[in-house]
Amino acid sequence: MTVNLPIKLENLPRSLPLDGAVRIDLVEGVPIFRASSLVIERIEILLGKQKENALTEEEEIELDGYEELDDYLSFVNRILRNSSII
Repeated sequence: MTVNLPIKLENLPRSLPLDGAVRIDLVEGVPIFRASSLVIERIEILLGKQKENALTEEEEIELDGYEELDDYLSFVNRILRNSSII
């Protein structure tokens, strides 16, 4: 299996809340990490703004950070799902 995702995050978006940023759902007994509704709302705001007009450099960095975090959570979730013995 080839993995092109970062194994280690370099930094987190500055707007990422310290509490409540990630929720954990159980799917068939396996914990799955997902962004909270607060984080999803911020991403949607940035994506909406990006469609209407250009983001500032700081907003682009923030959106890139959220994308990297999403990739990381997806990677962790794949590892958890693949390592589960059912």
